[in-house]
Amino acid sequence: MVLELLKLPLNGEMATLRAEDLMGTALDAVSPDASLHDALKIMNRTGDLQLPVVKDGELVGIITDRDLRLAMNSPFAQTDTPTRTATFSRKKANLKREAILDDIQVDQCMAPDPQCVSSDTPAHEVADLLSLNKFGAMPVVDEDKLVGMISGIDFLKHFAANP
Repeated sequence: MVLELLKLPLNGEMATLRAEDLMGTALDAVSPDASLHDALKIMNRTGDLQLPVVKDGELVGIITDRDLRLAMNSPFAQTDTPTRTATFSRKKANLKREAILDDIQVDQCMAPDPQCVSSDTPAHEVADLLSLNKFGAMPVVDEDKLVGMISGIDFLKHFAANP
């Protein structure tokens, strides 16, 4: 069923939908030596949950919102401040977490050498990779150049626009 949904009619024949038909090309990237706070600012501004990490124009990794949360520790994890404390103590704990983001570089938390697809990869293969690996998004690379990112949201947008 999914394979049929990922095909488009083209002059009476079925043409396979490809990564380039779905991917986002307005890319925000972060450098490996940027702070996690810088990465968080970009994610908050763009709404992206994954950012490509680029050095000298080459993709070297990917960092996700989950990576940032793990670096800061889960809000459910035990902190040195008891759960029933004064507002001042909670603010102090939050400032500690924010300081952590300033002190850690992206390359310390990113996934290096991420799995990528090319722009001509059939969409059903991309969907398979995203679901099997539980990835939110994947970089699209052609001739060692980052040309886009493709996510599960891109698939949903396509199906919403093409009922």
